[in-house]
Formats: sequence, structure tokens, C-alpha cells
Amino acid sequence: MANILIYGGSFDPIHNGHIKVAKKIKKALSIDKVVFELAKAPRWKTPNVDSFHRLNMLRIALEPYKDFDIDLYEFDSKEEVNYSYNTILYFKKKYPNDKLFFLIGYDQLNKFHDWYKADELSKLVQVVAYNRKTNEELNIDNIKKYNIKIINGPYYNVSSTRIRDFRSIDVNPNVLRYILDNRLYFAKEVQEYLSIDRYNHSVEVALLAKLIAHANKLNDFNAFKIGLLHDIGKEVDLNQSLVIMNKHFKEYVNYPKFSYHQFVGSYLAHKDFGVNKKEELEAIEYHATGKKDMSPLGMVIYASDKIEPTRGFDSRELIEGMIKDYYQGFVEVLKANKIYLLEHGKDIYNQLTLDCMNQYLK
Repeated sequence: MANILIYGGSFDPIHNGHIKVAKKIKKALSIDKVVFELAKAPRWKTPNVDSFHRLNMLRIALEPYKDFDIDLYEFDSKEEVNYSYNTILYFKKKYPNDKLFFLIGYDQLNKFHDWYKADELSKLVQVVAYNRKTNEELNIDNIKKYNIKIINGPYYNVSSTRIRDFRSIDVNPNVLRYILDNRLYFAKEVQEYLSIDRYNHSVEVALLAKLIAHANKLNDFNAFKIGLLHDIGKEVDLNQSLVIMNKHFKEYVNYPKFSYHQFVGSYLAHKDFGVNKKEELEAIEYHATGKKDMSPLGMVIYASDKIEPTRGFDSRELIEGMIKDYYQGFVEVLKANKIYLLEHGKDIYNQLTLDCMNQYLK
């Protein structure tokens, strides 16, 4: 007889917290197999992306785990709503000789009495809830009445909501790439500001900035987020850009027009994406020109923008330099960019760029 945990959810998207909880309960209850059941049409919420994408992300995230499976009973169902009671009946038939455990969300514990056939469901399967050690008040009556087993564990500061809202990217790296490639959640919002080519460039900048930041023990989420947003002002038309420049960046109106997009991007990142920290806004604001006294994040974004691997030249050495030491790597990128700009007759004589090169290239 095997112990099988049924882990249902909308997984919109699946994140590393889901995996950690599954592994914690697997160990605590000597579970032999965890079966993830994707809720195609969950009763308590409306998913943000369709079940096709959520299933693909689930498959990607679970690929490394041999004891984690996916069942498609609810996914293949034609019912408008799939009740957990019916799902568990299906599993009882599928695994007649095994002991079944059914994991519910901690938020659902307090309203379990409202579930369809809650009494019958609790007699078919051992209901389990994971205690995230929050201050949330528990419905003790529900725990007793439905014999709900509580597994205590650490609180993981990640949720599907935080990922959708671009406050976290704590997901499998391949899931993150899937979100970006299919322009889901926050990626869809960012892409609305950009052409496909410019969006693809921004994705590469974001992923490279994340890699460099992680290697240098900097905040890799901030680097990723600012990398993805750095060019959102790039395709704003000149007249609108001038309005923004005259209102918010008057001291830079006489700078070369190529520089406008970095200031406009900073404005849009603050207005439309809630970026408020000075270091993050400045990393966008000076990613094209550079400036004196750049922050670590500013250096990472400046360099990532110049050397991301789809730029059309062999940047591997410069990328390796940034990964090894972001400061020295930035200096090398700045040297290479100065040569490129001079060879192609580009501007390096605006005061921001001069200050940057004078300070770091001495």
C-alpha cells in the first residue's frame, strides 16, 4: 500500500513555494507519490491564464522530480465546475489499495464546511493543510469535525499573486522563460509598450541582469525587473517624449534625442509599474548614457543592455567578466562601448557620458 498525496490547485502559475510545500509534506507523511491535479475551472477563483498554459508550466516545474506526477482528470473534464468530492471518488477508483491524502490551501481550511459534500469528502480521504506559521486564526471546529491533519512548516514569501503582479519571480527558471516567451502575466503588460524585437531584447537584458546580480550577491529580482522595464520608453513618439521631458526632466531636454527614452522609461516605470526606489529608477534613467557615481544596479543594467547575447557580436568574454566581478566587468564594458561609439560616430560628448567615462576609465 502506497501513500499518495493529491495536490490540487489552479497553479496560476506554479511557483517554488508549491514545490517546497509538496516536498515538506512528502517527508512529514512518508508520501510515496505526489499527484498534482490542475483545477481547470476552480470554484473559488478565476484563473488569469487558460488551463493550457498552466498545464505546460506545471509540466516544466515538475520535470526534475521523479515522485511528482500530474493527473488530468479535471483538465479533461467537460463539467463546468469540478468538485473535489468527485475528483477524490475518481482517485479512490484509480488507487483502490492505497492511502490517499488530500492537500487543501490553508485559506480553505476555515471555509471547508462550505465545500461540496464536505462530510463525505473528509471520510473518503485524509485531508491535510499546511500551516505557514502566519497569524491567521484557524477554524478549530473544522479541524476537529473533518479530521484535518495540520503539517507545520516555514512561511515561504511567494505566491502566484506576487508573481502575476511582478513582485516576485520565485519560479523554476524554465517556467520564467515560458512566462516571458508566451507573454503571460506581467510580461504581457510590459510587451504592450514594445515591439516584438524590442521586447525580446528586453527579455535578454533582464535574464542576463538576473544572472549577473545573482553571481555577485546582488538582488536578482530587482535586476530582472529593471532589465525588463529598461526600454519601455524606447518607442514613445517624440512629441509625447518631449512633453514628459519638459515636465519631469527639463535639465536634459537639450541632450541628444537618443537619450530621451531612458528618462521617459524611468517616468513610465514609476507611473505604470510602481517602481519607487531611487536606485531602480536611476538604473533605467541612465542606462544608455551612463553617469558618474553609478550604483551596482545601474552598472549591471548598463552592461546587460550593451552585451546581452542577441546583440550580434561575441560578448561572452564581457559577460563572463560581469559574472566574475560586476564592477571590473562594468569598466571593461564601458571601454568596449567607448570604442564602439567612436568607431560608429556616435555621441560620447554629452555631459552624462563624459562624466561616466572620466570617472571609471580615468
